[in-house]
Amino acid sequence: MEASQREWGELSQVMDAHIRLMTERYHETGSVFRSILTKIGFFPYAQRLGKVLREKDWNRLNSLIYQENCFRSFCALLSGDSHYQAFLDMLDALAVGNMNTLDLLVPHKPERVTHIYSTYRPATDMLIGLWRKDNGVLDYAVPRAKKFVSGKSPQWDRATVAYLLAVYEKNPEEAGIQLELLCKGAMRSDFDPDTDKVLFVPAHGLYQLAACLWDEALFRQLPMPGHKIFSREYAVWRNTHTVQPALYAEYPDPELNHILTHPELELAERVQ
Repeated sequence: MEASQREWGELSQVMDAHIRLMTERYHETGSVFRSILTKIGFFPYAQRLGKVLREKDWNRLNSLIYQENCFRSFCALLSGDSHYQAFLDMLDALAVGNMNTLDLLVPHKPERVTHIYSTYRPATDMLIGLWRKDNGVLDYAVPRAKKFVSGKSPQWDRATVAYLLAVYEKNPEEAGIQLELLCKGAMRSDFDPDTDKVLFVPAHGLYQLAACLWDEALFRQLPMPGHKIFSREYAVWRNTHTVQPALYAEYPDPELNHILTHPELELAERVQ
């Protein structure tokens, strides 16, 4: 407990309770998925985010976002056949360098999906084409994305898809404009005021998408948003360090840590 107090400070009891609950549920169920399915969001991300941001410990910030992304992605991967609903989880994975999970989340081809948020369909189709470097998918996705952008959806929705189009067109000036509009639009949308309106991680994910797909010279021309929910210092750190994401808070059971960060292991068990 004393070590925990030194590590987590005034939130040590919150973290201890989370670690204890997750470990107990894992031992009861024998499954990471069944441990978190009924209590998604119980990792105390919101309670820690503001403090870690103020401390400007970018490695710990990356680890905090990574662990939240592990939980959310795990549920998305094991909760149905289509991952289109997990578009924001894909962007969060990009933001922190969770590339293994990103590759599991991004479909290989467009899918016929219904009953999802309308933005996720054109946005995910564009991401599939860009990430998989599939010109056939892009031939399908680009015209639909342009039609969506010309519509009357909210600002952050249109800006997200417009940014993906700018990445496809290798237009850093336009991409920078859309990333700024996306942040402004997110503040006017119903995103979580305790997390998304403190740091909008999907914007960082879109920024990292360009870092992954463009050459260095082109990427350097991409302006960073000046909005308060985008951390320029974190973005600089992210692109000047070799990032190996790690859990912010490890659990006493090494197997639990390993499966949480390698969801394909539990996916394989469910397929058998």
